[in-house]
Amino acid sequence: MESKEQKKAPVLVRRFPYAIEAEMAQALLAENGISSFVYDLNVNSCYVGAVMGVRLFVSEDDLQASLDILNEDSEESTPS
Repeated sequence: MESKEQKKAPVLVRRFPYAIEAEMAQALLAENGISSFVYDLNVNSCYVGAVMGVRLFVSEDDLQASLDILNEDSEESTPS
């Protein structure tokens, strides 16, 4: 039986081709109070543009807010 306090597995919020992009997204989420972690950071620093990319994970509860924040940021940084 699963308890209410049992931690859920983190979910993938986005993949990035470069480590610096993942770290910048992680910092943006942290500024908004969302904990996250970057996976495959060291692997991809050796193999730029590797197929897997650098993955950014958040808790399932923070997924929608994270998507909203990252999408809003990418819209603001896109030239019109």
